[in-house]
Amino acid sequence: MPITSTVHMAKRRSDAPEVTTTHCPYCALNCGLQLGHDGTIVAETIRWKGSPLTGGALCSKGVSAFEQVNHADRITMPLRRRGNDFEEIGWEDALDEAAAGFLRIAGEHGRDANAVLSGGSLTNEKVYLMGKFARLALKTPHIDYNGRFCMTSAGAANKLAFGADRMMTPLDELRRAEVAVVVGANISAAFPVVLPKLLDGVRRRGGRVIVVDPRASRFVKPGDLHIANRPGTDAIVFNGLLDLIAKAGLVDSKFVRNRTTGFEAALAAAAPFDVETVAELADVDAALFNEAAQLIGSADRCMYLHGRGPEQQVGGVDNVLAIINVGLACGHVGRPGSGVNMLTGQRNGQGGREWGQRCNQLPSGRDIEDPGDRAVVAERWGVDPDDLPGIGKTYVEILQQAGRGEIKGLLSICTNMNVSSPDLDRVDEQMAGLEHVVMIEPFFSRSARFADIVLPGTTFAEESGTITTLEGRVVRIDQAVAPLPRRSDIDIIRNLARRLGVSQHFDFHRAREVFDEMRRVSAGGPVDYAGITYERIRDEGGVFWPCPDEKHPGTPQLYTERFHHDDGRARFRPVQPTPPPVVVDADYPLVLTTGRVLAQFLSGNQTMRIEAQQTLEPACFVEVHPDTAARVGLEAGVTASLTSRQATVEVAWRPNPGLRDDTLFMPYHWPECNRLVASDLDPVSKIPGFKYTPVLLAPSSAPRAATGQVDASASTTASSIGINRAVAGSMI
Repeated sequence: MPITSTVHMAKRRSDAPEVTTTHCPYCALNCGLQLGHDGTIVAETIRWKGSPLTGGALCSKGVSAFEQVNHADRITMPLRRRGNDFEEIGWEDALDEAAAGFLRIAGEHGRDANAVLSGGSLTNEKVYLMGKFARLALKTPHIDYNGRFCMTSAGAANKLAFGADRMMTPLDELRRAEVAVVVGANISAAFPVVLPKLLDGVRRRGGRVIVVDPRASRFVKPGDLHIANRPGTDAIVFNGLLDLIAKAGLVDSKFVRNRTTGFEAALAAAAPFDVETVAELADVDAALFNEAAQLIGSADRCMYLHGRGPEQQVGGVDNVLAIINVGLACGHVGRPGSGVNMLTGQRNGQGGREWGQRCNQLPSGRDIEDPGDRAVVAERWGVDPDDLPGIGKTYVEILQQAGRGEIKGLLSICTNMNVSSPDLDRVDEQMAGLEHVVMIEPFFSRSARFADIVLPGTTFAEESGTITTLEGRVVRIDQAVAPLPRRSDIDIIRNLARRLGVSQHFDFHRAREVFDEMRRVSAGGPVDYAGITYERIRDEGGVFWPCPDEKHPGTPQLYTERFHHDDGRARFRPVQPTPPPVVVDADYPLVLTTGRVLAQFLSGNQTMRIEAQQTLEPACFVEVHPDTAARVGLEAGVTASLTSRQATVEVAWRPNPGLRDDTLFMPYHWPECNRLVASDLDPVSKIPGFKYTPVLLAPSSAPRAATGQVDASASTTASSIGINRAVAGSMI
């Protein structure tokens, strides 16, 4: 439930005489808030009623976010490894050593031996600088970001179908929707402030909420239509819906004829998935399935909201394309109250995939392999197009190359790979194999154990810049207090670039200077910010891209007249459902799926240091259907043992009757979760299959089955191969 009145949102205190308007540092709703401070210490959160979309409401994370700024665990001086420990050193020495390591590796092994891993919570300005730094300073093609674990399936599918990667309809348009279809999105935990209320509005108006998810979250209400499909069957379900809608004569033929291509091929691919086949393969009730098809096909205004459920699978792109096919067939695209919309997760997950920190993309959504796009960016950067590296490796592939010794140097900012990546025991090995690791972080993370140099990073209250919300709305964050480490992240990048001999490309001292260059680079591109200024963002409560000039109002609703393909038409794509590469069997009979809890965020490197959040959710757990718990002998107070083909972990368990009895749920904020998950990737988006892992569940005291089991003691970790990366300060 949104928190709108707490001790942290009371009247301004006498020791916090100044107020700065900014946005929450966690999810992609980017709820607006104000910080009360004295110029040095941030003392409180104040409700900002003028916040776009959310009107000042905050969840518990947003209320307590200010507590991270002056936290005792902050890194305030650079750290250098000394054997198994870390020592504080001066900034100049730290920057010298950081740059020297990358220069040495490039000289000895070639530029491609260095890589950059970045984060989806960075400001747009820092995203842009990291992409530019990788390509012009390190001159490596290998840069990627942790949004590779989040939004790449949705982004790839949207590019294929519509020609652009952005939510097409503002969330407030749910107020007009007759039907809302929520697919694999835990609204209660991931978007608690505004989306549950908007869905309640649909219900109050007599509309229906349809949920396609193996797990019923708290937002699912009596009267909703819940299709609890078998994990890994999302494309089967939506192929079946397309087939059934067509057979019922509910296709919007005029829209399909005038604004799309490829319908017949998509329909032919869906034809094998009749009601009986879907009921059997996806294990869904045929009557509910028929009702869902009738509701969707008959609705004039229908909003589809899909989250990580269908996306974080090795068939993630196909899953999203199958959802899009249904929306296109019904004409639920390009108009208010309707749309097939991806729910971006991270704070700047949208901007994070627009500004060049993906291995296949240049700034403003330009394609790194397109000669025209390369020429435009090169000209605006003042370099030769041939000097720009080509496409690089994705996040997981970079780590895998590190494990094989092909990548030897790594610059990391705002990403905690030793919690967030799949197959974590292998990631420990991969990180231990690197020769030179530099991390920019405000707190010492689990991954920082593997660093050679740790440079203190800034928090959200210590920087200015822009963020692009999940809707495509560019909002502004303003600096409240000076950085505790006395340098900003922009200062760090500028000084590293100078030591690498490219200072002329990084002469930025303020975020606004970076943003002005971004506007120039983006002009005429797929993601056009040219008309967005800092002043407009604040005065207008954010501006939606594309916005090609300062007189343009911005574009909240996409595709009203044409899609972003050259011919202006959307593309149906025939979908052949992709099964998981490894499925359940007698040894691993249950499916583990993963997701969020409300109290924590991502790897917990920020939220787990805040007492209120830790009190709400202090440790990892697994949810189990009560019938499944009884079947395997789990009792109250007994620890659960989960074994996959990758590892074995032991955690507390909780009953959840809203979960399928063949499915388990575990939050990914703790390392126990992703130790179990394999590193299989979608062939297009390269996203890991977090949502489908075959596991064996048992009480921790029960003997493990002999066949196919993984002995956790045999897994190779950093310490077992003779590298003990010690922890400096508090450790998550």
